[in-house]
Amino acid sequence: MKVIRSMSLCALGIMLTVSTILAGCSSNESTSAPAPKDKQKLTIKVMSSLQTEPPDMNSAFWTGLEQKTNVHMDIDWVPINDYMNKVNIVVASGNIPDVLTITEVTSPNVVDAINKGTFWDLTDLLGDFSKYPNLKNNVPESAWKLMRYNGKIYGLPRTRPPINAVELIRKDWLDKLGLSMPKTMDELLESLKKVVESDPDGNGKKDTLGLDYDESWITAFGSMTPEYTPDGGLYPKELTNAYTSMVEWFRKAYSYGLMSQEFAVMKDSQYYSMFGSGLAAFYRKNAWHQYGLEQSAKKVQPGAVVDYVPYLTGPNGTTAVLTPGFYGGLFIPKSVSKDKALRILEFYNQVASSEITDYITYGTEGVHHKKENGVIVMTDQGKKEINNTTIEPFILKLDPWSKTDSPLAPNEVNLKNREKIKPVADIAKIDPYTVINSPSWVTQWPKYQGEFASIRTQAIIGKISMEQYKSYVEQLKAKKEFAQSYKEFGDNYKSLFGN
Repeated sequence: MKVIRSMSLCALGIMLTVSTILAGCSSNESTSAPAPKDKQKLTIKVMSSLQTEPPDMNSAFWTGLEQKTNVHMDIDWVPINDYMNKVNIVVASGNIPDVLTITEVTSPNVVDAINKGTFWDLTDLLGDFSKYPNLKNNVPESAWKLMRYNGKIYGLPRTRPPINAVELIRKDWLDKLGLSMPKTMDELLESLKKVVESDPDGNGKKDTLGLDYDESWITAFGSMTPEYTPDGGLYPKELTNAYTSMVEWFRKAYSYGLMSQEFAVMKDSQYYSMFGSGLAAFYRKNAWHQYGLEQSAKKVQPGAVVDYVPYLTGPNGTTAVLTPGFYGGLFIPKSVSKDKALRILEFYNQVASSEITDYITYGTEGVHHKKENGVIVMTDQGKKEINNTTIEPFILKLDPWSKTDSPLAPNEVNLKNREKIKPVADIAKIDPYTVINSPSWVTQWPKYQGEFASIRTQAIIGKISMEQYKSYVEQLKAKKEFAQSYKEFGDNYKSLFGN
């Protein structure tokens, strides 16, 4: 997997030479000055995901952005927990806003919509990117390559740095029991078992969770290595040995009493709240959440210490994963005229400039932030108006530390966290299953998806044996209607990764 490895080394370079990269990109930027006054103000209806309370769209931040870009954003904010369900409903209805934020670009309904011509093919509109230099130079090349479908660009990738999610753990609870930081997946289970059984919050109840169900850990069980069919096709993630090994690991975790009995329906926001309230010991999340979660835990447990692991080694890999340079994308439906689609592209090219990206990240100096010894410090108003929801409907200029630095944390904390994260880049790779897709799979898999999820849950909670689960997976793998999907997955993998 030469391409993936080279991207891993590239990420390491990014992490160690941030200022060089940022300086290099800015020289090729198009102007980010306000749009010409002779152009009528553009209104864009957008649907986007909401990670916080709904923002005040009349706040100084949003009105300031409108003044800078000459664009009014009419945003329908949808809570992140139910977001893709809402996307599916909107796509099925055909009543799609001018820009639709899609967090899972390889989901069956999204791919089906692309196949049906629901969204603009942006390939020709973007052309050689000569009219959109910020989108070309400030968005990772990997994002433009790996978010393509059948070689075409259907969405604008929401820029994300190579290092994003890491493992967070209650280190104070480990220290209290004399436990060292776990380094392997199995060590994690043994450590969390001791933590949970020790009643770490001291309330006299065995109510502390060890961890939540998270499929991203599949990389530790071998998903980085393609599993081919006898005729050279590629099995989808759910039918791989890596996935089965992951299910078996979660089965052990559940038997240890580390997981909620409702894990199969628990939302990420629920677990986030539990971890921040001192009710959970371990959590995989964006690196920048470390400080905020620690401060939340300190409110109920003053001695709380949340630290990075920052990755774990499994039987066939690690949990260190690179993003493909994006997380989801922005899609323009064909119901939007070509002229308006081109203006929307102009807007997002403007947003991807240094000036507007800095504004979306930090707001206005003196209002949303101030500078102390050259370091940006967010004001109370800035913390209120600018948060992890703010960036959701945008494509921003790449900042390698944007998912590590917390706007809430002191500069010295962010600098220390950067150092803790750097080892991830030494070994991290892109999980191919986050980007490959198959047109026929999206029509076939939904017929079995619900049953598969149910049987997977039964295997994890011990209602059926692993032998029964494996037998079920083998039956699925042998289905003739999946044969075309295996070939398409294999072809798509080769087109994206070159081998």
